[in-house]
Parts: sequence; C-alpha cells; structure tokens
Amino acid sequence: MKKIVVITIALALAASAAFAALGDIVASWPAPAGYPIAAARANNNDYFWLYCNASPYSIWRVNSETGAVAASYVSPFTSATRGLTYNYNGGGGLPTGSYLWMGNYSTDYVYRCSYTTCSAYASFPANHDMYGGLAAMAIADGCSAPTYMLSSDSSPAYTWRQSLTSGSVYGSFATPGCYDIAWDWRNQLMWYRNGTTITGANTSGSVVGTFTFSNGPALAFAYFGSYLWLGSTTGYDRIYKIHCPINVAVTPTSVGKVKALFQ
Repeated sequence: MKKIVVITIALALAASAAFAALGDIVASWPAPAGYPIAAARANNNDYFWLYCNASPYSIWRVNSETGAVAASYVSPFTSATRGLTYNYNGGGGLPTGSYLWMGNYSTDYVYRCSYTTCSAYASFPANHDMYGGLAAMAIADGCSAPTYMLSSDSSPAYTWRQSLTSGSVYGSFATPGCYDIAWDWRNQLMWYRNGTTITGANTSGSVVGTFTFSNGPALAFAYFGSYLWLGSTTGYDRIYKIHCPINVAVTPTSVGKVKALFQ
C-alpha cells in the first residue's frame, strides 16, 4: 500500500508539472526591500539579482527559490538605476567572464559591472532615454555568450537591439511603455509588461504569447530554466516565479493561477 501511495503522489506531481500553463504562479516571496523594478538571473539555479528603487537603493543577491538574501550592494547609480541583466562566457566581442549590467537614466548609459561588487568595468551610450530595462540576447540560461543587448524605454515606447561594446543600434521595434525586460532564449522572445498583460514578443515586435498578471504592476523581469521571475510593486513588493514553457502559444493560456506560496 505504501508503494502505491508513493507512486500515486509521484504521478500526480509529474502530471501537475506537465500541465502547468503559461503564466501559472509557481512560487512567491517578499522582496528584500520596497519597489523592485529590475532583476537578473545567474547561470545556475541558486540566485539572482534584484534592484529595489527604495532607499538605500541597493542591488540584492537572493536565493532564487526562497528569496533569502545572500548579499547586497548599494547601487553605484542609486535611484537612477534602471534595468539589470547578467551574462557569462563572453560573446558579442566581450572579454570572457561573468558580468552584471545596469542602466543609468541620469547619464543614459549602459554599464558592464562586476557581479560581485557592482563596480563598473566599461559602458556604452544607450542612444535613447535609459528609463526602461535591459536584457542580454544569448544562447543559453544565464545569458551565455550573448550576441546583443536589448534596451527599452517608455518615451518613446521602443526596444532597441544594440552592440554589447559600442551601443550601436542594429534595430528597434515599438513596445508599450515598460520598465525591465527579460530574454527567453528557448522561445526567442522578449517579455515585458503591458498593463496587467505580460507579453512575449519576437525581435520584430510581433506578439507571440501573453498572459494576465493581476498581482500588482510587474516591473522587474528575469528568465531562467523555463521560468520568468517578476518583481511586483505598489503594495505588493513581492517576487513571483512564473511558469514559461517551451513553444509558447499565441493564445493566452492562463490568468496567473497560484500553485504555491512561500512566506
């Protein structure tokens, strides 16, 4: 009888994972500080970075499954920080290594920084108002060997594809006003917020997948391992782990059903 119970539970869990839909909330926990507006994932399953736009304007390294804080650094750009993304393994003309990128809307520059201290190594001009988000286009989780940088802004509401070293613009497409963005390399999509709708668009700007997210404005975005991590603000100040399957369909498949909740 015990074996049957174990098998039944295992089958139930497998079925649950198999039928998880785009937009399903897998887990959630409180943000380490108020107003999380930018996020970036590492090249492993242990942690990610989160920028919270509340004093002391810090970048937090937190456990990706529990939200436990591992470290924090005061951002070199304080409240002018906009957008975070991470990359490793060189690519796009970069030196081999791991880097944390952040935008600065006071200077309208994008900075390549140390992922351990957040100090800047190099920078390039955003060539637009850097009030939006960042995402490195790459070929694997954690943004391995990125080819381009995606940067967004809300005025004008566009996303730009740029050189990782010079900031030269190779293309752009219209998007609704948004903050942070995430690059989903499996589906070749950029994810961003449009009101309560989370939208996945290709690099031509065509919408491929959407789902509804009603737990406050989602302003911080990161992607890793078939999941999106969203930072929600304005009374929520929480981080959500969202199911994002391979082969995202055009038709919305979920309204953000809660599967689990961590406090």
